[in-house]
Amino acid sequence: MEKISGVIFDMDGLILDTEAIYSASNIVMAEKYGLKGYDEAYYKTEIGLSEEHVFKKYLEDYPYLEESVIREFFDESRQVVRETFKETGAPLKKGIVELLTYLKQASIPCIVASSNTKETIEDLLVKAELKEFFVDVVSCNDVTHAKPDPEIVEKAVEKLGTPKNETVMLEDSLNGIRASYAAGVSVIMVPDLLAPTDEALEKAHSIKKDLLEVLAFISEK
Repeated sequence: MEKISGVIFDMDGLILDTEAIYSASNIVMAEKYGLKGYDEAYYKTEIGLSEEHVFKKYLEDYPYLEESVIREFFDESRQVVRETFKETGAPLKKGIVELLTYLKQASIPCIVASSNTKETIEDLLVKAELKEFFVDVVSCNDVTHAKPDPEIVEKAVEKLGTPKNETVMLEDSLNGIRASYAAGVSVIMVPDLLAPTDEALEKAHSIKKDLLEVLAFISEK
């Protein structure tokens, strides 16, 4: 990768430390609705999945519960988190402000491509005062197929208007890496709750411990 003309950002666990909020809230709600064994380790198994795929996963993993009960758990747990985001937002990941500031000064356009809903993405970016740094957002509402399908990455590249070979995606999840790899876009992994797997190591351009390391990498281009 000789030149970087555009950057695609995942959001949850990459821009903002939302995963810990989701995990803590879901664990409390799971106990209320009788999802036995739902803990932080279980939450990690749904990281990077679309909401549709997460719901299907719950149905498969908790067959002893009625679908209506799982739906109530799903809806209430999401609503509680949405209210938290609206009221307090979520903590910034280390280096995000520095990286976005550099990219803006260097006139390198940035876009968010997240499996979250457009409403939640907008709420969080506005609350964090980061919305101005991004030219646009691609959410689960804008695609037919979620990550690991490459559709969301391809739409992000199209909106950026940058060549694929000069575009880089920043991701923390394996499904995001798979999506970018399938789209033919180089991807840098910045691990959050999940350590890189062998597949992630194989498909990612590189692994950086935080966004400050990403900044150092991009600024050398």
